[in-house]
Amino acid sequence: MRIMGLFKKKPKPKVGGLALSGGGARGYAHLGALKAFDEAGLHFNIIAGTSAGSIVGALYSAGAKIEDIIDAAEVLDPKEIRTGPLFIPSPAQKIEDVMRRYLGNMTFDKLTKKFACVAVDLIEAKQVVLSEGVIARAVSASCAVPGVFRPVVIDGRHLVDGGVLNTIPSDVVRMMGADVVIAVDVNPTRGFGTSSLGMLDVLQACLRILTAQNAALGIAAADILVSAPLREFSASKKDGYLEMMEVGYNAAKAMIPNIKSALAL
Repeated sequence: MRIMGLFKKKPKPKVGGLALSGGGARGYAHLGALKAFDEAGLHFNIIAGTSAGSIVGALYSAGAKIEDIIDAAEVLDPKEIRTGPLFIPSPAQKIEDVMRRYLGNMTFDKLTKKFACVAVDLIEAKQVVLSEGVIARAVSASCAVPGVFRPVVIDGRHLVDGGVLNTIPSDVVRMMGADVVIAVDVNPTRGFGTSSLGMLDVLQACLRILTAQNAALGIAAADILVSAPLREFSASKKDGYLEMMEVGYNAAKAMIPNIKSALAL
């Protein structure tokens, strides 16, 4: 009698990684997604983030509890970060100062999880994956939205927001060793246009369209997409942050069975 088939080995769990998208204030939804993952017992040791995703990813990778990250986000005052008159870029140092409040001078090699954040080098016109040095400074570069913040100079490179080229860094997560990439996109409606002929509206629409194109590459490179619809919320204001976290939580919770299946859990 053949009995070998009765004792099939359970597939070995695969290594999962998180790609956390950019999205400005909509990044609050990342916190809700992480909370849903945590409640489901899903823990990831490979994380890459762009812009807002780099902030959340850095804190998560440093070993902070989800509740503590949410507490820090709740007391954050956007005025601490964005200073000065409209159309005059603020120093990205303000972002670095906020990150240093929680991480101090921590460097990437001291993290409990493998983490990288994405920026763009204006001199070389190419993506830069930051995974060495002081985390707070690297995150400030990843968040330095052109026109809103001044570029961050690191090792002679003039760095700006990674969303210019890679707003959903799924490819970076896979490059870092993940078998299964879960992308959390908090700005899925980023590519909308405009009927206005005003110069500022036209420029903003063009940037949104370009960003949507590189987001499509990040979505294609992911195995599972958690999409948090946040069109009604502003990317530049904290208003509604609790609702944004709830949207992220519900979007992630809905995908947990798919994630567990993909990870062979």
